[in-house]
Amino acid sequence: MLKFKSDKSVEELIKQWDEHTSISRFAGSDETMDLIYVSKRKGRKVRLVRKAPLAREPFSSVFRGVIREAEQGSEIAGLFTKSIFDYVLISAIFFMLFYIRSYVIQRGDSLATINTLIIFAIIGSVLCLYNFRATKRKYADFISGITGKETNLFLKKSEIKDKDGSDN
Repeated sequence: MLKFKSDKSVEELIKQWDEHTSISRFAGSDETMDLIYVSKRKGRKVRLVRKAPLAREPFSSVFRGVIREAEQGSEIAGLFTKSIFDYVLISAIFFMLFYIRSYVIQRGDSLATINTLIIFAIIGSVLCLYNFRATKRKYADFISGITGKETNLFLKKSEIKDKDGSDN
């Protein structure tokens, strides 16, 4: 679980979240090229998706978290996932592949082709469902703007040293 700490109270952090993720903040951006952050907040639970404003982007990363009190101030704690639709889609593809495989077994045909397809589907689904470091870093930078504290999450060790001012 990731934690983005803030010196602000929970109420101030919720207000800051709403201000940073409001549609009016992204007004005037190029609607076909720019990516915006779309947020959904219900009480203290938050959801953040980075996407193009006019289209639903499949397999985009989703930050699901909660704003809660911490020892000093508050924090946004959560994790990166994909949308429920993405998991259902991958499950349906695997269901179909294994159904075809059972049919091939019943017929007594060679399993080489269907097994190869299943292997490629596994590799493809891992790549589609994996949240890459660069994507997590963009989300972390955006959330750090809300909390008002810079974070070293998802930076490479050399980048952390550069930020601290020490030599490599």
